[in-house]
Amino acid sequence: MWRHGLILLGGLSALAAQAIREFPLDAHSAVELPVSREVTTVTFPAPITAVAGADMLIEDGRASTEVEEGTPIRFHIAHAKGSNFLLIRNVQPDASATLSVIFEGAAYVVQLQAVPANPIASAIFKRGTEQTATKVDRLPEPVRFSPRVGFSVLDRARAYPVLVRSLPRAVEGVTLRAQRRKVELPDLEIDVQEVYRFSREDAVVFLLSLHNKTDQVVEIAPSTFAARVGDERFEQSIANGPRALKPGESSEAEFAIVGMPDGTRNDLSADNAFTILVNTARRAPVTVDSSALEERPQS
Repeated sequence: MWRHGLILLGGLSALAAQAIREFPLDAHSAVELPVSREVTTVTFPAPITAVAGADMLIEDGRASTEVEEGTPIRFHIAHAKGSNFLLIRNVQPDASATLSVIFEGAAYVVQLQAVPANPIASAIFKRGTEQTATKVDRLPEPVRFSPRVGFSVLDRARAYPVLVRSLPRAVEGVTLRAQRRKVELPDLEIDVQEVYRFSREDAVVFLLSLHNKTDQVVEIAPSTFAARVGDERFEQSIANGPRALKPGESSEAEFAIVGMPDGTRNDLSADNAFTILVNTARRAPVTVDSSALEERPQS
């Protein structure tokens, strides 16, 4: 029998001239990582929960790990519990394996490949830049929502193709973006057809097509329509739409976001890649018992 202890950092000085790479945190894409018998350091933004892989010696640094002689070990991994880094080196030449790193509730896949030279000495996983809503140039005056303003922007958005030709002054300062984007929700497929920006009213209007993709009746609450960009959520100020859709049925809907609830401006651009949200609930379709429709005998 033989023993492996925790990999020491003493050999890292020899790697100073070797590659240091940064990778975006993406649980949907595997990262290829060439390693050698020298130590490769893998760093995450915060403590790693767990690591796992086949034919690997994975140690936590607290005690030596016993391995039966003849056990196929391709890579040696060291991860001290609560730390945000791993230390990796290959044991067998030309070895390859898949390492899974559990971080903040998601599994990140690292494809390890043993190389005789030019390994990556340090792999740094970094968070991507968080998406935030794009804002248009601010105007000085505040905007407060009223039903009159809400109905006005909805009516002008629906009639925009006509107004832009026959009454262009009615749509001055209006920006149209024909997005044709699909948003998949558990019960609905939402086609974001057009987004309008009304600068004077500080309003964004969404013209949508809703499709029930389930085999049940989907009940919809138009008053819960909202648009999300990154971590920012903007609730509807006024909305129209169906209250229910039968299985496979489609219908048009619309809503507007006018200013902010506190009376300040939202200054949202129509160019944002909005995710549309709405509350739904399923219920079984009403079925009619055909036997109950049979003609009753005359008394």
